[in-house]
This record gives sequence, structure tokens and C-alpha cells, in this order.
Amino acid sequence: MTRREYLMAELRCASLRARLQVQDIDAVGMALGAGLIEPEQALELLADCDCLQFISPDNKNNANETTTTSQGV
Repeated sequence: MTRREYLMAELRCASLRARLQVQDIDAVGMALGAGLIEPEQALELLADCDCLQFISPDNKNNANETTTTSQGV
């Protein structure tokens, strides 16, 4: 196998891994949106599939303020 062939194979694998991560993120989002899981569970699931790096869960204080404000509390 030449270096070019090896690199092409690695790129195909990387592309497949990226597609799998997209599917994982979409599945967690759908489950969260449907109320099947809680936000903390969603974060755990995203961490399990190494997708947590694509979101910024540190903004949970801002999310709580928005929720509290929208509920009139």
C-alpha cells in the first residue's frame, strides 16, 4: 500500500467517523426534544460519544435565567 492509498483510506475512515458523530448528535437532540431524556442525560450521552466538544454546556446558567424569566419567576 502506498502512502497515498493509506492516506485515502484514513480520510474515508475520518469521514465515516464524522458522519457517525452527526447521527449521534441528532439522536440525542431528538430524544431531548421529545422529552425522553433530561438535559444532564443528554450531556452524558454526548460525552460518551465524544461529541460534547461541539457544544458549550458551560452556558447552563444563561439557560436557567432564560427559563426562569420566561416562566415569570
